[in-house]
This record gives sequence, C-alpha cells and structure tokens, in this order.
Amino acid sequence: MAERGRYRTKQQEIILNCLKKQKELFCTVEQFMEYLHRDGIHVGQTTVYRALERLTEDGVVVKIPSVDGSKAQFRYIGDEIYGNVGKLVCLKCGGIIPLECSRLDAFYEHIHEDHGFQLDQHHMVLYGYCSQCQ
Repeated sequence: MAERGRYRTKQQEIILNCLKKQKELFCTVEQFMEYLHRDGIHVGQTTVYRALERLTEDGVVVKIPSVDGSKAQFRYIGDEIYGNVGKLVCLKCGGIIPLECSRLDAFYEHIHEDHGFQLDQHHMVLYGYCSQCQ
C-alpha cells in the first residue's frame, strides 16, 4: 500500500508490469490496450485509463498531454529514473531530461511566497521542446 487509502488491484499490477515492458515508449491508452491484448490480457479501457492516471499521480508514469488534437501519451519511468528531481519532457520526441538547476530553489520560494502555492518538487514536470526538436 503506497499510502493510506491507496491500494493496488490485480489489474493495476498487470497494467504496471505491461508498462515496464514498454519502458522506452510513449503510448496512448489505445496503443497500450493493444499491448495488453497481444499478451492475452483483457482489461477495460476505463480501467487502463484510471490506472495510468493514478500511476502518473504517484510519479511512476509521465504523461504527455494532448497537443494539437492528438491523444495523451504515457510512459513508465519508475523510481530509478532521475530519482526525486523534476522532469523536462519533450512534446515532440518524448525525451525526458532531469530537471536539476541551481536556480530552482529560488523559483520554488518565489512561487510559495508571492503566490501562496507550494510546488511538489518530486512531481514537477515541464513540457516543451528539447534542443534537437526546437
């Protein structure tokens, strides 16, 4: 149990294991459903979507939101990638870069003091375009 009130069902574990197999790929819910069906696993699309959203909240999955009418894409990142730092995600190639910068502490402090909002540094994801895709 990750935290109080949070639990993993058998279906969620199956989805997580399938994600681990697709580790380097970003995929839509529909593509992910195809991977599951190829493995002989039949899970409802709503269940898959909810599991992916929950794993995104838990920081195990990174999500590229819809861009230009395309569907959201998900990728397993687990705990081993970049540890507890934020991430920069390229909207074109899907590359993930650790968000480590000496100026972040000042940024977090500014947001907290001037806007009354405390950022979660461990779940910080900024979307944009990497140097190769610009």
